Amino acid sequence: MGVKACNRKLLEVCRNFQPDVIALSSADIIQAETLVEARKLLPNVAIFQYFIDALFIEHNVQHARGKAEVVDWTFATTAGPILSRLAGSHSRVAFIPNPVDSSIDIHRCHERTDQPHDVFFAGHAHKSLDPEDLRGRAHSLIRERLPAARCAFYGQDQGNALYGAAFMRALGEAKIGLNFSQRDSGSEPGPGGALYLYSSDRIGTYLGNGLLTFTTRPFRLSELYGNDAIVEVDGPEDFVDRLHFYLEHDGERQRIAATGYNLAHGEFNERLVSQYMIEATLGLPFSHPYRWPTESFGRQI
Repeated sequence: MGVKACNRKLLEVCRNFQPDVIALSSADIIQAETLVEARKLLPNVAIFQYFIDALFIEHNVQHARGKAEVVDWTFATTAGPILSRLAGSHSRVAFIPNPVDSSIDIHRCHERTDQPHDVFFAGHAHKSLDPEDLRGRAHSLIRERLPAARCAFYGQDQGNALYGAAFMRALGEAKIGLNFSQRDSGSEPGPGGALYLYSSDRIGTYLGNGLLTFTTRPFRLSELYGNDAIVEVDGPEDFVDRLHFYLEHDGERQRIAATGYNLAHGEFNERLVSQYMIEATLGLPFSHPYRWPTESFGRQI
């Protein structure tokens, strides 16, 4: 019913339910002024936002900073000191991993050997994509170097895009998922860079459904999940070699995928990630030895 009506509705909910915490997820049309009014209604309310988009795209940074002065905490799926760019004068920022949700991630691809597809990827290539990045090259590399591999690629030029239940059904019929996030040529890897530990929610979906998950080294995701839970590749030759190995050694594919599946459901599930954000926002002692970096950042003076 419109932006103004939505903002009025939020304030109505605050009056009716008097929440202790307000959590914002991609709340583009909720205005900062509305949150100021919410604090007048609820002087002790805590407010946090969580943000899952890449920080090497500048408009994403500006978007996340739009409420920095009216929230208490911001959580993002990129780690390291770059998070200070999202902090307000009184708010802090910390990393969260992409969670697995056992009510949605129901496939157990690591337990099967009868999948009709070996390799799965669904996504689009952003115009800022580095032309040498594997996100844009993977399909042609497989076609040229591993023609026997059975691929299910969607989006880009490979077929229709997939969403919702169709996406989940398709990935459930594959053995290996390519978690190749977009990046531009100027993005810096490692701590302090805009790539550090970043991934789209694709990685949680792949791990959570038992696919053997391939990632690329610049994002350093092995520091988060370990080398025994994912396959981290370094460039096109390494990608082709490792993919060929796991296509030929299905037992190893299953073993690593099972490790990733158990780790994701055990330590990166939706309950623990939610619990962490609540504890950090309310200043409570951490009730779990979280597997991800818990350092928080304020605005740099």
